Amino acid sequence: AATSSTAGPTLPETTAPAAPTTVPVAVPVVGLSPDGPWRLVDSAPGVAAPGLVYELMPKLWAVIQVEETDESTYPWTLNEADRPIIEAYLQAQLTYFTAATSDPIDLDPGWARSFTGTALDHSWLVARQLEGQFVDLDLGVVYRPEVIGDERTAVTAVIADCVLDGSVFRLPDQSIATGSSPGVAEVARVTRMALIGGEWKISQEFKIEEGCR
Repeated sequence: AATSSTAGPTLPETTAPAAPTTVPVAVPVVGLSPDGPWRLVDSAPGVAAPGLVYELMPKLWAVIQVEETDESTYPWTLNEADRPIIEAYLQAQLTYFTAATSDPIDLDPGWARSFTGTALDHSWLVARQLEGQFVDLDLGVVYRPEVIGDERTAVTAVIADCVLDGSVFRLPDQSIATGSSPGVAEVARVTRMALIGGEWKISQEFKIEEGCR
């Protein structure tokens, strides 16, 4: 016979090695600097999407996207590279509302630290100041900024925001000024940022009439 008639030893059955167990690595969440002019809070009115919520002053909040959802306008979450841009943007909003909620309106709250170029011109507030107007945050204002990635360079950035604006201008008798209306409105805004002297500042800002996406 061509093959041996003697049977060899019986070997135990073998099984394929088990696949190694993989444990997802948690991506650390980037938040705002803990020593900034804001504090982390639980929630802001009108916002259900996941994110970090900060109070900048009473009735003024910012919600920072830390994960993308179906409701995300852009594929962006806060990261270390963009954090100084977002913080400068929020500092500028705080500067504005600190000035505008003063009675009378404070026209010298340090605009130059947060604004440059055409954004530095807040002369439109002069007319309201002369009428004794001031901002009442009323139902609150919520900023939800996102950095648009394809507009980002080393020295410029563009921020898109869908602001929940529940503020109004009031006259000295507490009535609502012309041009203001009660309630919360969604306001689509685009803001251009520029890195000047090592600091990010707002260089241009405008509203999108088509509204939030």
